[in-house]
Amino acid sequence: MPDLKIAVAGAGSYVFGPSILSQAILEHRLNNIELALLDVDAEMVELMAGVGQRMARETGVTMTVSAHTDRKSAFEGADFVISAVIREMHKRFAMDGEIIKQYIPDHLQTEYGGISGISNSLRQIALYRAIAEDIRRYCPDAWLLNISNPLTRVCQTAHEIGVKTAGFCAVALEAYEMTWAIIHGEKLSYPYKPAIDQWKATTAGLNHFVWLVGLEDRASGEDLLPLLAERFNAGGRSANPVAERLYRETGYLLVPHDDHTMDFLPPQGDVTSVAAPSHGSATDRKARAAHLRDVCEGKASWESLLNIVSWERPVEFIEGLTAGKDAFFTSMNLINEGQIPNLPRNVFVDTPLTITDGKILPQQITLPSSILPLCERTVLLTDTIVKAGMKQSRALVHEAVMIDPTISDKAAGLRAIDASLEANADILGAFA
Repeated sequence: MPDLKIAVAGAGSYVFGPSILSQAILEHRLNNIELALLDVDAEMVELMAGVGQRMARETGVTMTVSAHTDRKSAFEGADFVISAVIREMHKRFAMDGEIIKQYIPDHLQTEYGGISGISNSLRQIALYRAIAEDIRRYCPDAWLLNISNPLTRVCQTAHEIGVKTAGFCAVALEAYEMTWAIIHGEKLSYPYKPAIDQWKATTAGLNHFVWLVGLEDRASGEDLLPLLAERFNAGGRSANPVAERLYRETGYLLVPHDDHTMDFLPPQGDVTSVAAPSHGSATDRKARAAHLRDVCEGKASWESLLNIVSWERPVEFIEGLTAGKDAFFTSMNLINEGQIPNLPRNVFVDTPLTITDGKILPQQITLPSSILPLCERTVLLTDTIVKAGMKQSRALVHEAVMIDPTISDKAAGLRAIDASLEANADILGAFA
């Protein structure tokens, strides 16, 4: 019997699936475990399992890689559930897009913000209620390691059902890119190695809405925040006008890029793009399936799947807890147990985290007073949306519209969200 079972929900994803296989098999070489790959797309998950079996066989890792289309068989006896799932993403975002055009033209459309963000959150809350209830039923001691957006709302949902939950998102690493651009005038690409090798950036706040509260030279320990301010005042820029405006107003740099943080701020003309998620067309997905089949049959190298991998590293978290290996995460989303003492305790917050001797040690950071109100509003919105989804309360959904700073026309926003509730009633149920 394997020493450890890891269920991977959403494993048919062309990026997420190979990323987890790469971490478990190539990087951490987790011998004597079972990877239970789960996806509603039977063809893709079978192909992904075949890829994993080939990778393990050719690299000498002793591992069982199985394919599942039902949660019961995947979750039974699991120690960890890694999840990156979203229900009918393209279809539902298109539906919300049409509603937005009708009621609030030019309103942004994203995973987190505004009408589309609230609607997406409610759908994800409904989905993760079912996932969390199945974890409680089939593997009640398992951790849920969530990568799905809207991350804090998904995580809070699972936590409130009684599942140990951690949220993984690596976009806070963009602090290195942004500060490097301001100080050196150069653009870095992921994984931002020159900056990470030289500096230690510390961020804290909420997922997709963290603030740079520390920047130091790794070798000397020198505080580099004064240098950042000096270079900014001399004209250094990060190509993120919203973050730069708030830096002038608050004294702290908002991270990550504006195309993420715009979900939590009033529209002011700084960012005009519409940012609904895109993970490939039907043609792309058909080509990806063909490529996976070639890898399974030995006609293509599995190394070709590793050119685009996700930044999130849940397998490192698993190894830290189970194998006693120290691990450090620049950013980790956990229920607030005092790591940000001036934010409420019932929501997920984002701080650096260390795992030592199997113990989870989030860094404690008190948010500066100049940025605290913005974070408190973000917390309130998330908590309201989660409560609305858990209680299926239309009144709380309306309250979320009133709180959401991206919705300028509140009357139109209420009409739009009501239309969205009706359009998505087949998966949301009735909101009283």
